[in-house]
Amino acid sequence: LDITRYKMAPFDARSMASGKWFILRIFLVLLVCYSSKNWVGPIFMSTIKPEPDKDSHHRNETSSISSGDKTATYIQLPLPNASAPPISFSGCCGIGHRLKRNLPTMVYAISHSRPLHANWAHDVMWSVLFNDTANIKQGPAVQEDYANGMPSNWNNSSLAWHEKIEPQDKYTAYQHYGEEEQMLFEMPLAQSIVKSLSENLSSLVLSFLEPMREQYAKSDLHLCVHVREGNNETGDWQRKEWRHIDVISILNMTLVSMRKFTKQSNAEKVSVFVASDTKKVRSWFEENAPADWHVVKPAKELPRPENGVWFGEFGSPTNSNLSQNELNEAMAEAVADMFALGECDALFIPSYSSFSIVGIILARAERRKVFFHWFREYIEYPS
Repeated sequence: LDITRYKMAPFDARSMASGKWFILRIFLVLLVCYSSKNWVGPIFMSTIKPEPDKDSHHRNETSSISSGDKTATYIQLPLPNASAPPISFSGCCGIGHRLKRNLPTMVYAISHSRPLHANWAHDVMWSVLFNDTANIKQGPAVQEDYANGMPSNWNNSSLAWHEKIEPQDKYTAYQHYGEEEQMLFEMPLAQSIVKSLSENLSSLVLSFLEPMREQYAKSDLHLCVHVREGNNETGDWQRKEWRHIDVISILNMTLVSMRKFTKQSNAEKVSVFVASDTKKVRSWFEENAPADWHVVKPAKELPRPENGVWFGEFGSPTNSNLSQNELNEAMAEAVADMFALGECDALFIPSYSSFSIVGIILARAERRKVFFHWFREYIEYPS
C-alpha cells in the first residue's frame, strides 16, 4: 500500500495546538491501511480458523448454518468448470471404506473446479444411493481415474485447509484414524462435501433414514454409537486383531458414559441410535438402557449374513447370493445408518471403523460432541 497517496491537507495553528485534527487524520490513514489487507475480522474465530497466510478470500465464501444453539460453518462448493476434463472414482468393499477413499478425490476435484464421475458399477451404483449434484454425477471412468484410491496431492489446494488440532495427552480410539482421516474431520471443504451428500440422499436411502429421524426428532438429547464387532468375519478383519473388541465390556462402558453425559445435560427425553454389524448390540441397549430412553428402531429390518458383512473385503463371496434389488437395499440401509450417526448431539466412538468417519465429520462440522474410547471411559475430543 502506498501511503503517500493519503497526504494530509494543511491545517491551521489552532488545530496544531490542540492536536485533535492531527490525531484524527493519522487515525484515518491507519484505518485505510488496516482495512486494505482484506481483514475478515473475529466473526469466524469461534467456528473455524484457517492456517496462517492461506486463502483469506475463501473465508468470505463460508456460510454459517444454525443448528440448534450451535453454529456450523460450511464452504459454498465452487461449481465445476464446464470445459475442464472430469475426474472419476470407483468404489470397493464397505460403504465406509469407499467414502474414506473417495472423499480425498472429491476434495481434490472440487477444489480445482473439476467435475466428478462416480463410477460405482460393480455392485451398487452411485445413483441408487445419491442424487446427482452439480459437482458429482454417476458416470463412466475417464482418463484421470483414481478408482478407489486418491491423488497423492489431494489436499494441495489452499481451499483444502483444515484446522489443526493439538495432540491428545491420552491414547484414545482417535489415534487409530490416519492423518488423512483426521484432516477430513476438521476440513470445512470435506465437511461441506459430506453435508451436500447428506442433502442429496436417494429416495431409497431416505426410506430407511426418515422413519428413524421421526423417532429422535423431538428428543431433548440424541445419543449415537457405532459398534463394529466383526460378526465372525474372516480375511482382512480377522488379521487386524487391533480392531477386535470385547463387545459386552464396550457396551457397559458406553452406557455408563451416556448416562453420565445425560445427567450433565439435564435432559429428560433421551433417544439412542445404535449402528452395528450385529443386531445383538441394539437388543442389548433395549434391555439395559433406562426405561424412559427410546432406542431407535429401523422401519424395516433386512436379513444379515450369518458371518461377516454384506459388503466387506474385496472378493468376498458373502453377498454373491443376493439379487440386485437386495444388494441395493442392503447398501441403502448402511448409508442411512452412516448418515444417521452424524445427526446426534453426542457421538460415541468405541473403536476405529471407517463406517464412523462420515458421522464424525458431520458432528465436527455441526459443533456437536464426539467422545472417543479410552481405557475404561470416553474422552471428548477435541475438548
